[in-house]
Amino acid sequence: MKKILVASHGHLAGGVKSVAKILLHDDSAITAVNCYVDESDPGEKIRAFIDGVEPQDEALIFTDLLGGSVCNMVTAMRPERKGIIHVTGFNLAVILKCLISTDRLTPEAIDSIIGTASTLMKRIELSDAPTEESDAEEEDGFFM
Repeated sequence: MKKILVASHGHLAGGVKSVAKILLHDDSAITAVNCYVDESDPGEKIRAFIDGVEPQDEALIFTDLLGGSVCNMVTAMRPERKGIIHVTGFNLAVILKCLISTDRLTPEAIDSIIGTASTLMKRIELSDAPTEESDAEEEDGFFM
């Protein structure tokens, strides 16, 4: 069974789960841990996830920020001892790809998915060059 834990500062993890439900119509593989939003101990929820992973499961943990307290908490729990792959600094694309992938989620497969997903972050810059629409408006004299 595929099991994915997303743990983040604030409500980011819950937002990822929500997006998976909207886009994929299924968020059942995701456990979201929104850290530091209330008095509960996020470590207990993370530990419960790790303890619930069976040898036949494909399990991943995504944390939001390399070197952040959530990442460090997970790292200290040594999830790799149970065959769980820990990825930090995630984006939505990497999680969605892991959810829909039919391939076994090996460390090599995850590295490939990370490589692809990281190329999907782009700075959008609009050009001042005229478009067909703006050319037509100028010909009509609308803005003149």
